[in-house]
Amino acid sequence: MNTSEDHTQHELIRAFVKIAPLLKSLSNDDITIGIYDTEKLIINIPGDTFSLNVTPGDPLVEGDIVTKAIRNNTELSDVVPKELFGFPLAARAIPLHDEQGNVIGGVGMGTSLERANKLFEMAESFSAIVEQTTASIEEISQSVTHLNDRVNGITSQMDDVSSSAQQIGKISSVVKEISDQSNMLGLNAAIEAARAGEVGRGFSVVADEIRKLATSSKENVNQINGITKSIQELLMLLNHAFSDIHALTDTQALTIQEFSATIMEISNKAEELAQVAQETLYTKENK
Repeated sequence: MNTSEDHTQHELIRAFVKIAPLLKSLSNDDITIGIYDTEKLIINIPGDTFSLNVTPGDPLVEGDIVTKAIRNNTELSDVVPKELFGFPLAARAIPLHDEQGNVIGGVGMGTSLERANKLFEMAESFSAIVEQTTASIEEISQSVTHLNDRVNGITSQMDDVSSSAQQIGKISSVVKEISDQSNMLGLNAAIEAARAGEVGRGFSVVADEIRKLATSSKENVNQINGITKSIQELLMLLNHAFSDIHALTDTQALTIQEFSATIMEISNKAEELAQVAQETLYTKENK
């Protein structure tokens, strides 16, 4: 901007040219400021992270918000679409007047909505991730519940098997008693057959067979008792193992509930974040 042009400018325009950098430094937003007369751009203060790629002396652009504000002598607000500069921009423009109320130029200010837009997109993406995580946690919770039910069912079945094994043990005891009694009867029968001499010889054969059967039954009972004891010991070990599994599933279920509560809280915060981002974006667009 040369000296001769500076002298021809109205003092209000010159004042805006001087304070434009200060206005930008006072704003917390990433903004760009442009000062215009009725024909061209006088000065542009670019944003910290973006630039409109304009040069002082560029003529007013038809359709631009500052051009509309100057031509229509009215304050305007609009949103510059992302396709124009590669990022969304919330823009405001006001006409400048001389002492007689004539339009002598205009001031335009644009606020980058890129950060708010990214924040909104990130919040939406975060919400989607939280929803997926919540669904996965729910599936895990259902699986743990199903596993817990299966463990309870198996434990109940093991109790039934253990009860049956105990019944086998009782039956074995009865069979052992019968075997002992049969052996005793066989022995007594053999003694009586010996006393009877030749007459009791046939009865002696039967008595021997009874004793053999009693002995065999006793041996089988001992084997059954050994097997039953082994089954009961295995069942006891399995019962302890399933008790540990049951305790673990209970702990996991409690942990999942706590984790689900945390995820729910994160989900609520994500929704709040998305709402804040949307409101921020909406507010800037409608200022």
